[in-house]
This record gives sequence, C-alpha cells and structure tokens, in this order.
Amino acid sequence: MKIEANLQKDYQSAQRKLLMKKITTTPGIWIEGKTYWIQNGYEKLIPEHSISVHVKQIHKHSKIQYNEIYVRNHSQQAKTLKILVLNYFPKAYQEHLSFVSPTENVIYHSIDDQLYLVNGEYNTNRIEQRTVQPIWNVHTEHIWTNNQKGILKYQPLAKGSSVSIFSLSMEIMPQSTGISRAWSITGTEKKEVLELNHILMKTSTSIS
Repeated sequence: MKIEANLQKDYQSAQRKLLMKKITTTPGIWIEGKTYWIQNGYEKLIPEHSISVHVKQIHKHSKIQYNEIYVRNHSQQAKTLKILVLNYFPKAYQEHLSFVSPTENVIYHSIDDQLYLVNGEYNTNRIEQRTVQPIWNVHTEHIWTNNQKGILKYQPLAKGSSVSIFSLSMEIMPQSTGISRAWSITGTEKKEVLELNHILMKTSTSIS
C-alpha cells in the first residue's frame, strides 16, 4: 500500500509539473483606445461598443492548443478593432526565455528542453504586431507605444517572468461576426513546431 501511495504521489507531482509548463492563453480586444481582456477565457460582452466575444477551444493535435475567437458586432456601424492574444505560464521560471522571430513572424517561449511557438491569423492575414513584456506590464499602459492608436510597444526578447502578446486587426461589418484563430504548439525541436505551424497556416482541418 505504501508503494502504491508513493507511486500515486509521484504521478500527481509529475502531472502538476506538466500543467505548470502548459502555456496559458488569454484573448483580449482593443477598441477605440480601450483594452478588454477575456479573463475567463471563454466569453465577454462589451456593451459600450455593442461587441460580444466568444472563444472556442478546438482539439487538433496533442501538441497544439487551438482557439477560434468569434467577435460579434451587434451595432449598425462597422467596427475596427484588434484581437490581442496574451500567452504566459502560470508559474514563473527563471530559465524561461521568450522572443520574437521577425523572419518567421511568430513568437517563441523556451523552458528547459521545451519550445513553444505561438501564432495566429485572421482571414489568412498573419500577426500584425508582436512583443514580449514583463508579466507585471500586462494590465498597464506599459504594453503600448500608443494606446490610442493600438500600437504595442515592441520588445523582442525577455527572460524570467515574461509574457508574449500579439495583435490581429479586424474590421467587422454591422450585424456580422469575425473569426480569428490563435494557437500554441509545443515540441522539443524548432523544426517540429514550425512544421505543425505550417500545416495550421494552410488548413483548418484536424491534424491526425
């Protein structure tokens, strides 16, 4: 019984460590100089802008976390806004390195032997802006170079307690819904995560 209890304890400890190393995604909306984070990760109503947001998690592959972000414009006027996608780890890791890759137009997070690629698109349009920031900047004006214009402060590299943020521009017609997509891919090799990223950029069907 003692051996079984120890095995169970070891298993639970291993599972907790895996969960801690699972990247967390929080979508947000920037519109007219204001930022609204979807804290529960699933839905948000923004009545002052006649906008509602719904996030749907889709299983595509064991190494992929994939979200579709539905933004509904309930008004009679077209809306121009930005989808923001925040990626971070629940636990702070001193060995955590996050960095922007301008040539591949993606963001990487690296912890120990694990590499995480984050990316997204809207109507085949890729990431517009990307940055990595200290985690304490997230709910402040410090993530912006110009908040009124929706320009993120560009920072290509950070270590330790950091997050990544990227943006996708959307224009949504009256009484219409826009759909953007965001994903993170986990692997141990850069080639592996880039191959999965390439597939996701080419198709929206499930990967076996």
